[in-house]
Amino acid sequence: MKKQDTLENQVKQSYLAIGSNLGNKITNIHMAMSELEKNKIKITKVSSHYSSKSWPNPLMPNFINIVIKIETILKPLELLKICNFIELKLGRVRSKKK
Repeated sequence: MKKQDTLENQVKQSYLAIGSNLGNKITNIHMAMSELEKNKIKITKVSSHYSSKSWPNPLMPNFINIVIKIETILKPLELLKICNFIELKLGRVRSKKK
């Protein structure tokens, strides 16, 4: 008898926005995507790259941004924790909010 998937084990589709404005921006984005895949997050679609001004300080370098469609069995908070860990691993330093 085949075990039926419970709701918490079902694959969910989500969208993530990824961006970089420092260093080799394209490489940073690709490294983030690679880290997601290492954490059993399947990337099923990738948008084009878009350039946008930094906010709230437009004097900072422009961002390169993409959106990816993913499939995962992770719960939202688990996915967030992995994303935060990847940002830290890739060297993101969060500044204090004003």
